[in-house]
Amino acid sequence: MDTLLRSMAGQAQSTLIASQPSRVMGRELEPTPYRIVPVPYYAMLASVPFCPAILGTVNTELRQQRGNLVHIHAPNPWADVAALRAPRDVPVVMTWHSDIVRQQMLLKLYGPMQQKALLRADRIIVFTPKHYESSAQLQQARIEHKVHAVPIGIDFAQLDETPSEDAVRAELLQWAAGRPIILTVGRHVYYKGYHHLLEAVAALQSDAVLLMIGTGPLSAELQRHARERQLLDRVRFLGEVSRGVLATALRTCDVFCLPSIERSEAFGIASAEAMACGKPTVVCDLDNGVNCLNRAGETSLLTPPRDERALADALDQLVRDDAMRARMGAAANRWVRSSFGIDAMRDGTLALYKTLL
Repeated sequence: MDTLLRSMAGQAQSTLIASQPSRVMGRELEPTPYRIVPVPYYAMLASVPFCPAILGTVNTELRQQRGNLVHIHAPNPWADVAALRAPRDVPVVMTWHSDIVRQQMLLKLYGPMQQKALLRADRIIVFTPKHYESSAQLQQARIEHKVHAVPIGIDFAQLDETPSEDAVRAELLQWAAGRPIILTVGRHVYYKGYHHLLEAVAALQSDAVLLMIGTGPLSAELQRHARERQLLDRVRFLGEVSRGVLATALRTCDVFCLPSIERSEAFGIASAEAMACGKPTVVCDLDNGVNCLNRAGETSLLTPPRDERALADALDQLVRDDAMRARMGAAANRWVRSSFGIDAMRDGTLALYKTLL
């Protein structure tokens, strides 16, 4: 959202209503070219902030004529209710990120409201055509006529202008000791498939090492898994890192891996950033937006989800074949930079807005 709103500065006046942990409410926010209205949340329930204050805040903003269009991101029950409560003459745009995959009990309770919100929305944005084609919940609503594919935009300028941290690069290369570096970036949550990636590393025929950036609820469990499998000499957990360290890791690695096992992974921004840095990717075939980004055999190698042997073989193939790695990395760079830039996202979104205003 931040990338989109920054890109629209000067062409649209935007207000971001964003949930914030109640314990940090009142802290000064970093300056942005758009207005931010923080609302407190008190707990996370099924990965969704418990944030009832958002409902009154949206209505207040509309009453005070600070907006003539509501743009929500789904799935999110609070955003759906806010859209349903918006006046009928206020158009609603919804960006659909992913179906609810794991929380089936929640879906039974929330599904009817979700369907009402889909029907209420005037336009629905998906990042790729595959997002709609592979979404059971969008298909159920029968709203194809208002679904529009607008590519997610990567801020290549920020990526290119972030200087590498030479000391970090030197330290990573010293740790790797001449071994190929596989990089993965993401939250440590179930659908990312990191347990399967660790098993794939254990099965590698090459001497490649794995660098993991990110944290999450499963961090301790993943570190214990690596220790029990005696992988700590070839797996390194960096945790949360600065933008400079991330850029350094993206430029230093040989291969990027996105081992996600569920369609909760709808695109994979980290893999797009790696591709923009000229890195080939190994990803799981989820038959959704991940496949649109990662082109099988051209920029990426795709493997079946949860197939640790296939994942290991694909990683081995790339780290052992310098020519293939260079060819696919160059193709990845061309593809992502020509198709997933900020301009396409901004222009596509503004064009949809203009059809409603």
